[in-house]
Amino acid sequence: METGQPFLMPNRNKIIQHNELSIHSFANGFSFCSKSKIDFLPTNNDQKEFKKAFEELIDCYPKNTFSSISLVHFEDPSTFVPKALFDEANLERYLKHYKTNNRKSYFQYDAPDQSNLVNVYSYPKKVKIILEDIINDFQETHYNSLLSRTILNIATTKTQLYIHLQKDCMDLFLTMDKSIVFHNRFSVLSEDEFLYYTFFVVEQFKLESNAFDIIFLGKIDLFNSFYNAIKIYHQNIHFHQEFIIGKQAVENHNAPFLSKCFS
Repeated sequence: METGQPFLMPNRNKIIQHNELSIHSFANGFSFCSKSKIDFLPTNNDQKEFKKAFEELIDCYPKNTFSSISLVHFEDPSTFVPKALFDEANLERYLKHYKTNNRKSYFQYDAPDQSNLVNVYSYPKKVKIILEDIINDFQETHYNSLLSRTILNIATTKTQLYIHLQKDCMDLFLTMDKSIVFHNRFSVLSEDEFLYYTFFVVEQFKLESNAFDIIFLGKIDLFNSFYNAIKIYHQNIHFHQEFIIGKQAVENHNAPFLSKCFS
């Protein structure tokens, strides 16, 4: 059974304020998100030309417009490590299963207070160099830290499979008794691939059809074919938030659900 807006976004899952700029870094470029608009700057292989274009876009905003700037990383997947087992010296080891170029990557982690998990991730060093050279002060995080915070705030004692759809990929989070027990990102280019990875996880955890809920993060027209595809095989489907995602956000942001949610 499909229902609408069964959950509310807690206040600490912040929606961007009038005086904030959030820069979202993807493998193919940057989305510049403010309260009024979203701009996208595609990556240019010519580092000097790209930096110039980046500076010009930043300069389009009036001086002292923003009281804070955040950087959210989407470039690569992340991995979650239990806080009790986490060691900052092992950041590279935690990500060894991903194809990470250690010489060209910067390793980082987020350790939210409300979670017993540490989110470990990497991103290209050139991203940090560009940002630090142009912007003096900014806070950074990984998008999975935002997703996990949202999920932990709304998760119940039931078994729930959360799905976050992006352009060309998706994130799956499985929760049991208000805890994240599985997470992964999968490349998805068709409805068949979407169904395959979703039910692969279902099979691996031996979930019975009526014993768990599927919860999509956001309801966005761009992904209607995926919603319709899974309805054939599962009934307990819900949506967390059905706010309208504008055309500009869909066109200029690879993960529309997070186009207005910031650190």
